[in-house]
Amino acid sequence: MNKFINPFSDYGWKKIFGSEVSKDLIISFLNEVLQHEVIVDITFRNVEMLGVKQDQRRAIFDIFCENEKGEVFICEMQKSRQKYFSDRVLYYASFAIQQQSMIAKEKQDKDSETIRKRWNYHISKVYIVCVLNYIMDVSLPEKYRWDIVRMDRELKVPFSETLNEIYLEMPKFVLPLQACDTLYKKWLYVLNNIEIMERLPEELNNQIFRKLKSIVEVERMTPDQRLEYELSLSVERDLLAAIDTSFEDGLEKGVEKGKIEGKAEGKAEEQRQIAANLKKQGVHIEIISQCTGLSIEEINGL
Repeated sequence: MNKFINPFSDYGWKKIFGSEVSKDLIISFLNEVLQHEVIVDITFRNVEMLGVKQDQRRAIFDIFCENEKGEVFICEMQKSRQKYFSDRVLYYASFAIQQQSMIAKEKQDKDSETIRKRWNYHISKVYIVCVLNYIMDVSLPEKYRWDIVRMDRELKVPFSETLNEIYLEMPKFVLPLQACDTLYKKWLYVLNNIEIMERLPEELNNQIFRKLKSIVEVERMTPDQRLEYELSLSVERDLLAAIDTSFEDGLEKGVEKGKIEGKAEGKAEEQRQIAANLKKQGVHIEIISQCTGLSIEEINGL
């Protein structure tokens, strides 16, 4: 077993950034990524949000928190390429935006003094930070950071900064530690090189990274925590193996058909096989639907 928890595993990501114990780490990381101090304190929110209607899809966030000003922060870690990922991010952001109107209405309903004051569509800022453990755009090998806001096409200036999306392509970040002259760059370096925690170099010998080391050391974990971590890694490995195997099976069937119709059926069969394998492994149906494009009804019928 490695000496340190893999930060790009679901378990590792949430252990480092998703608990009260590590609150100072997520505050430091987000403030550095956003490049100005927007967070003094945060409150962790429920990571699972339901749609407005019962039959609508849910959003399940990795990290979902709010600062003292009511601004919302969603921090997602994505291990592998996913079709329409940026659209999924936008869909998730819509939950955080719509919830603000619901909270405003609840406050109005509880407070008779403000019952006449209707929500005026003022939305607190929503920040989504997506840490990608894969390359999103190979055409720009040196561009690892993407900052997305609503912008005027002609003037090239922000039209609204209510919704802020940041994508970090971690495999493109290849600076050596000696060249990491900001805490922001040091954070990215450490996430890419977690094994450096074994002997903290002078550049990382501060309160934040000492705290990080204490959290990611495997030997500090209880037997139950180790088991949970190993099981989470096993599920991830099985998930990737199932997708790879099902992809190969689907290709073989498509090749056997030898026609466009056969290829289409092979692709459809591939998705159904992937879904069936993931369902057997106990993967959440919402996640299976996102990975395969199949509807929840189709997956339930498998």
